[in-house]
Amino acid sequence: MRKKLSGLRAFLFAGLLLPGTPVLGAEAQKNLHLTARILPRVSLSLSHSHLTLVGSEDQPVIPSQEGPVQITARGRISGGQPLVLSIGAARDLEGPSGRIPLEQVDWTSQGEGWRSGSLSRNGQQSMGRWNRSGVYQGQVSFVLKNQGNLIPGDYGASVTLTLASP
Repeated sequence: MRKKLSGLRAFLFAGLLLPGTPVLGAEAQKNLHLTARILPRVSLSLSHSHLTLVGSEDQPVIPSQEGPVQITARGRISGGQPLVLSIGAARDLEGPSGRIPLEQVDWTSQGEGWRSGSLSRNGQQSMGRWNRSGVYQGQVSFVLKNQGNLIPGDYGASVTLTLASP
């Protein structure tokens, strides 16, 4: 019996050393599904962060002293989703002398996909729209329309520009 065990040991030992010899074992496999979501990326830059509209009450249109604002809208978007630039404010131009309705501020735009319009307290207004990723540069000029109701004084409002890929 001892000789049989020695032979079995030699056989097992040789099986471990010889390539191609079947080894008794077990194996299990599972698949893992990977999903990658690359989010859209947008950035917005302005040449001015403050505009001053200075004029007299008899001027029909009062332009900004700083001139046009250079706006750069950059976006990497997914297919079928637009890149949209909007502008809006929650309040009129306000000051110690009263208020000037926000709708009296107009802008004109130059550049591919850029739009002209008027500010409004009733929601965001579209300034630009693009259907592909890219860098879009525009020149935007702001003016205050004088409708004969301007009272001398200082007025101010904060306006928000938003670049998004909905």
